[in-house]
Formats: sequence, structure tokens, C-alpha cells
Amino acid sequence: MMREATEASMWCSIPAATIDSGRQLMAPLKKPAPTPRTNSRFDYVDKLPSNVPPIEHPFSASSPSDFGGPAEATYYFPIEVMPNSQDNATGVFFPAGFKFPDKINVILYFHGHKKDEFKTINEYWSGKLHDLYLREYINATGKQAVLIAPTMGAAPGSSLNPGMGIFANSGGADDFLAEVTKWICKHVPQYADKKRRPEIGNIVLAGHSGAGGILSQQVRTMRSPVCEVWGFDTMYGQGSRTIEVKGKKKRVDIDVIGEWLESALSHHSLVGFQTLPGILPIPIPKLVPTTRFYFYWVGFDDPVKGRSLELQAKIRQMGLYNVEILESSRVSGLKYDWDNHFGTVSQNFKKRVADAPCF
Repeated sequence: MMREATEASMWCSIPAATIDSGRQLMAPLKKPAPTPRTNSRFDYVDKLPSNVPPIEHPFSASSPSDFGGPAEATYYFPIEVMPNSQDNATGVFFPAGFKFPDKINVILYFHGHKKDEFKTINEYWSGKLHDLYLREYINATGKQAVLIAPTMGAAPGSSLNPGMGIFANSGGADDFLAEVTKWICKHVPQYADKKRRPEIGNIVLAGHSGAGGILSQQVRTMRSPVCEVWGFDTMYGQGSRTIEVKGKKKRVDIDVIGEWLESALSHHSLVGFQTLPGILPIPIPKLVPTTRFYFYWVGFDDPVKGRSLELQAKIRQMGLYNVEILESSRVSGLKYDWDNHFGTVSQNFKKRVADAPCF
């Protein structure tokens, strides 16, 4: 009791200000606010994720502080693809020797599920992830195609979901490309100096893995004509979506094959009529495909192989030849694994660029 009383009287005799001061000393220190990123050339750099530079291109004496990257140059713009996200970064790559014309041909590329392997698009195509050198592949072909790739959510496929951001919306790619050209006009000197906003020319939609859901949604709903669609192990889409039937919303299973068939059938142009032989000749429309589709599968145990081959069989039965199902080369062995899954891109992307008639 004496000890407790002595301690109590001791604390009572200490001035309150001193006690408060001690408490302040024991309180955890607050971290200072990070210094805002600034760049005299790019007034938006503070809106990019901290790991994303505003530009990448080969080092030179005139630009010693820029991040290195393949020629010509890669710009990163904080276009809001994922609402309320801190990782909005769209990469826009101009290949070596690009002539910066008034109308640009575009490859709009969508990555698949991140699996905690990367955060932003600059990490995805750096070459450090499964040998994905998309920009270098374009340079190797000598084609004049601008590669545009937004950073998506953690799991952007396969059915409509929040990871798809604005591309879950009908025609989202049209609005997105229009926004990209605004940023190009303002920040790419070859256009900004002359106050030129480039038009979008031929478009290729390309994607890997679960991004097949984005490809399907956009090719069916875009206003702009699409030259080709490249699906690298993308024949997914299991799941459901909400539709409205007689004024009521309901969930329905996604018909993967049916939606790709719809896309193939709807992307034709009427070039005249042909007559069926018989006693009473009947004229029928003569169509030519305006969009070509290429889908790669890999490995004998590939979970999407069966779905891919089913689409191929139905296309052939209908007499349509604007869809090709292709077996991918493999990075290692015959088995379907993570490396071969990404290998559908690393093994085939360059060939698709080189063979595309729209570039």
C-alpha cells in the first residue's frame, strides 16, 4: 500500500504538461508525405503510378535521364481505364522509324490475369515477364503499327467483370482510342508541335488469356471497323452475365462459341449476289469477310483446346473462312503449363504483326 501511495503521489506531483510531452515523445512518428513527382516535359507525371515513367526510349546524350526502352518511343498516359484505381497507365508505343502520319494504324492489346506477377503495363512488356517483348517484335517486322496497351485490373476476363474497367462497356474501345489520340496530340511532340490530332486507321484487337472476354465484347459492339482479332489462348469466358428480358434482369450463362460465331457472321460485307443452281434459280447474298480472327491454343491438355476446335468445326460447316484456329509453338515440352500459356504470345505475336495486311 505504501509503495502504491508513493507512486501515486509521485505522478500527481509531475506537471501535466510534462506528462503530455512524454506521451508525445512516445507516440509513433508520422511518415512525411511523399514528394510529388514533377517533370517539366510532362505535366501529368504525378498522376501516373510511382513505378511508371512518362516515357521510355533509347538513352541519348540529349535525354540522359529518361528511362531506357526500345525505339522509337513509349509514352505512358494516366487515362482512367479502371475507375478509382491507382494503377491507371496506358502504354503507347511508336516503333522504330515511325513516320507519325495523320492516320495511325493500331494494335490495341489487352493483358490477361496478373497473378501477382506485375502491376502495370510497363512491367508486363519489359521482357522480364515470360519473355514478352511485344515492342521489339513489332520493330523486328518493320511495320508502322502503334501498339496501345492499357493496364487492366487483376483479373480482367473472362466474363464481364470489374477487372475489365471501361472495356466491359459496349463500344468502350472506341471511346478509349479517341481519348488516346487526345493525349498523343497534346504530349507527343511530332503531333503537338503542329497541333495535329491523329485519326485512327486500321485496328487490330489482340489479347491474352482471360482478355478474350474483352475481345469478344468489343469486336461485337465497336463502331469502328476492326481489321483482325488475335486471341492468344483466349477461348475462355465461362461464367454468366446480367441481361434484361421483358423488363427484368436475369443472369445467363455465356455462350462462348455462339458469341464468336456471331462476331464472325456479322463481320462480312455484301459484294453482290450469286445464284443457286436449280430449276428456279434463287439469288443469295455474296459476302466477303471484313474481319479475320486468329485463335491460338497450346498443349494437348489445354483446357480451351476443345472449345477452339468446336468453333473451327462450326465455322467450316457454315462455309465461313475468316476464322482460323492455330496450334501454337511451345516454349518447352508438349504439356500445357504457365510458360506455354504465355508462349502463345511470345511465339506468335511477331508473325501476326508481320502477316497483317492492314499495316
